[in-house]
Amino acid sequence: MPPSAAFTQVVQTLFDKDGIIVTAADMSKQPKAEIEGIVVTLFLHRHNEKNVINPTMISLLIDALDTIDTHPMLADNHNKALIITGVSLEGGNDKFFSNGLDLEWMLNSGDSNPGNGSNTELGSDEEITANSDVAFEKARENVSSSTTSQMVESFCSNVLARILVLPFLTIAAINGHCIGAGLFIALSCDFRIMRTERGFLQWPEARLGMRLSKGFAELSKAKVTEPVVIREGVLMAKKYTSREALTRSIIDHEFPIEELYDQAFKLAVNGLPESAAMKLDYFSPKGYTEIKTELYTDAYRALKFGRVEDLPHCRL
Repeated sequence: MPPSAAFTQVVQTLFDKDGIIVTAADMSKQPKAEIEGIVVTLFLHRHNEKNVINPTMISLLIDALDTIDTHPMLADNHNKALIITGVSLEGGNDKFFSNGLDLEWMLNSGDSNPGNGSNTELGSDEEITANSDVAFEKARENVSSSTTSQMVESFCSNVLARILVLPFLTIAAINGHCIGAGLFIALSCDFRIMRTERGFLQWPEARLGMRLSKGFAELSKAKVTEPVVIREGVLMAKKYTSREALTRSIIDHEFPIEELYDQAFKLAVNGLPESAAMKLDYFSPKGYTEIKTELYTDAYRALKFGRVEDLPHCRL
C-alpha cells in the first residue's frame, strides 16, 4: 500500500487488523534519499461501516496507537510524523472519514440515552432517512446509558486525548464525510486537509437534540478559533463543505481527492522535526507533548478525565 508512486520502495506495514492499518515510510531508505525520518499513516478502512466509532473501532485504534508508540521501527526514532485518513489508495468506497458514533451498536446494546450525554451520529446528507430518525428516537427512549457512556469515555480518554498530545506532528487527511466523533478525531490532529467536491464536516448534536460532552466541547473550543463557527457550527449544526471549512479555518487546505494523500504526505515530510522546513535542532518528544498539553490543557483534561455524566456546568 504505497503512499504514492514516488515512495513505493520505502513503505512497511506495521499493523493490519480488521480494516485499521498502520504503515511507515522510511525516507532515509528511498533511492537517492535526501530526507531522513519516518512518515507514519493510520488508515481507517472500515468503509463498510462508514468508519463509525464503536467498541471494536476504539479497540483497534488503541492497538494502532500502541503500535506507533512501541514498534521497534518507531519507538526510538523521534524524527517522525503521522497522517490519519480514510482515503483508499487502491480505489473503492472511501467517501467517509468517519460517520461518528455507531447508532446501530447503541441500539443493539440496549443501553443508549443521547439526552444524557452520549454522542450518537446519524449519517450524511444522503444517509439520513425516516427509518434512521425513528431509530434515533428509539435510542433516546432507552433509560440506561452506562454502556454507551463507557464507550464515549474510552474514545475520549484512550484515543482523542492521546492523539491530541502525540510527540510529533499529526495531520488529518479528510477524504469524505466527517461527522461528530469523526470530526473530533480530525480536530485532535495538528493540521487538517480535506478533499474538495464531496463530503462535509458537521457537529450534529443540536440537530439531534443532544448535548456535547465536556471533552468534545473543550476540544472544539481549543481548535476552533472563530467564534462564528461555534455559533453556526455547534449551535446551528451547519454542514461545512471543504471551501466553507477552509474559509472558517476549521481546515488548513483543500485538495482534489486524487491529490489528497500526496499532499498530506508532503505536509508530513515538511513536519518532520529534522526537516529543512522545521529545523528543530534540539527536539524533545517529551517537551513536544508538554507543549501540546500546555496549549490544549482544558481539552486534554476534559478528554482524559471527564465523565459523560458530568453536568454541563461542572468545573473541569
